[in-house]
Formats: sequence, structure tokens, C-alpha cells
Amino acid sequence: MGMDYSYQKPAPYCDVCQTELGRFDTFEEAVRAKKEAGWISRKINGEWNDICPSCLQYENLPQTQK
Repeated sequence: MGMDYSYQKPAPYCDVCQTELGRFDTFEEAVRAKKEAGWISRKINGEWNDICPSCLQYENLPQTQK
């Protein structure tokens, strides 16, 4: 999952291009910001991945797996 905690605050990042969305005070704020920015979370090969809108447009990503 694309969430960095190296500065004690969650920072969502795209698992494809590594673009960071910013730092937030809580995990819930980070998730809300991801959704508002049009990011998605998709399970690929059993792992959750965060994907930014740019990568959604240009990448041929595997389908969501259950």
C-alpha cells in the first residue's frame, strides 16, 4: 500500500509513479484526500496498491483481484 510514515504523518504515494499526495495528520485524512484527488486503491497480486489518476490513464494495470 502506498502510504509512507517516515515523518510520523501518513503520506499517500502512487505505487506506480511514486508521486506523493502530501502529508496528513491522520490516516483517515490521507484516505479522504486520496479519494477526493481521484486516486484508487486496487488489489494487485494480493497486495493493495494506491494509483493516481495519471497512472490510471496511461498504465495497463491488472484487474482488481479478490
